[in-house]
Amino acid sequence: MLKDRGTIKWTSLMLPEHVEQLKHLWDNQNKIQKPILDEQELEEINQLCMEAYHNQTTVELSVYTNGNIDLHMGIISKIDLQTHTIQFKTAETVKHIPFASVIRIRNVH
Repeated sequence: MLKDRGTIKWTSLMLPEHVEQLKHLWDNQNKIQKPILDEQELEEINQLCMEAYHNQTTVELSVYTNGNIDLHMGIISKIDLQTHTIQFKTAETVKHIPFASVIRIRNVH
């Protein structure tokens, strides 16, 4: 049975600029638009953030970044109202996540 390598076999015949454009095109195909949250959803996210911060419970944040939704699991260590960010401690690092990027929060039991 013949295995086809798809576009990989043709990249050696293409200019580097064309290969770069194809990679850019493939990356953009997988991107999604940011979900629009209504007032009730935003209030629920706000309330759950405050509860998780005060109780220091582990939560899972769904964060919209550049066309992708990333999941982060950790503890909210600080809510900064001046910069509109959440300081979020994961197992590896401390991240500063903008309020506007959070599209979902879920308590981890």
